[in-house]
Amino acid sequence: MLKRKYLMSFAFIIIVLIGSAGVINANFKTADNFENIVIFMAAGEYNTSVPPVEGDLAMWYHRQIMGRSDAEIAAEKAMAWDYFNATFGPVQEPVAFALDPRNEYRAYYMSKENIPPEGWVVRDGGFQVSFAVPTTLHGTWGGTAGKTVPAGSMIVFGDYNIDTTKPKMEEKGKSKEPIIIHYQSAEPIVPDTVNNGIAFRCEVIAPWGGGLAQGLSYVQDLGNGRVQANIRNVQTYPLYGPSVVHDIP
Repeated sequence: MLKRKYLMSFAFIIIVLIGSAGVINANFKTADNFENIVIFMAAGEYNTSVPPVEGDLAMWYHRQIMGRSDAEIAAEKAMAWDYFNATFGPVQEPVAFALDPRNEYRAYYMSKENIPPEGWVVRDGGFQVSFAVPTTLHGTWGGTAGKTVPAGSMIVFGDYNIDTTKPKMEEKGKSKEPIIIHYQSAEPIVPDTVNNGIAFRCEVIAPWGGGLAQGLSYVQDLGNGRVQANIRNVQTYPLYGPSVVHDIP
């Protein structure tokens, strides 16, 4: 009897393990009314007084990560400037930027993708305009005309370059193309000077369609130059669902 119970227990464990493996390897499903949901987070800790090993982060991103020539970088800058001028009114010349990789920005969830627990590394960069003084916007669309933003606000235009290659694939000489998601400010990013952070809302264009990225970045100051990244970014495709519409009396 004891042997029989042991065999039954062992068989049950095997069934659970097989079922779990199936869940791990199965494609994720997305919520009703959404084609895709994407979640990025960053929680890296590093010393800002130590320069990044990549050197000039903006040029590292545009040249090495995006593979752009000088002419292509100039063309991307021109597109950013055109977008900013149309959306927010005449603005100064955009400057290139990139997020420090030490922030450990990663994609942890993406509908229909089987992302490993450590996530996929997100390389983030593009072009931005920062407003050094309070500025009244005069865009032709986007709902920003006539609005004044405080000093320190910014607008961005760039790409999330998601490295989907796993270490084991690299060891075997295999590679997978990165997933590129373009983003552009849907509204100015206004700093929260009290809590040292920002909230952002950007239009996003992914291989599967357009959507909305909304998130927060509240860097934690650990002292002596050390910081703790604290970014949460949720993207929904399409923008709002679409929403479930209820009868309006």
